[in-house]
Amino acid sequence: MNLPAAAPHRASRRTAVAPRCAALLLLGLAVCLASPRAWAHAIVVRTSPAQDGVAPGNIGKVDVWYDAGIRDAFAALAVIAASGERVDKRDAAIDRADPAHVSVGVNPLGPGKYTVRYRALSADGHLVSGAWEFEVRPQ
Repeated sequence: MNLPAAAPHRASRRTAVAPRCAALLLLGLAVCLASPRAWAHAIVVRTSPAQDGVAPGNIGKVDVWYDAGIRDAFAALAVIAASGERVDKRDAAIDRADPAHVSVGVNPLGPGKYTVRYRALSADGHLVSGAWEFEVRPQ
């Protein structure tokens, strides 16, 4: 059987391209694994008051710090009393000096448990949200 003259040329070109494609794929994978910030969502690394901690009634503000800067568009932080009443000043803002830090002012808090709800748009474009609790004990 005689093959057309172009067939061997095409086959050798395909086998020459395959190693280059594989090398580019491995390079791309290595870059992603070496720089997790490129694909990771924002993660809460610290809060004040601490999660499940105890705070004084006159804390003045509640803070959350993420492992990376967040986008301003959807940043939110709300403090809710056990009664369901929102007790923050509705002034949540990203710290201009540290875009990974968000805070919200609170009025003096009475004894009881409080839930802090957070929401942020991470640098990779994913919306992250969650909550933590703290307690104010009678003095």
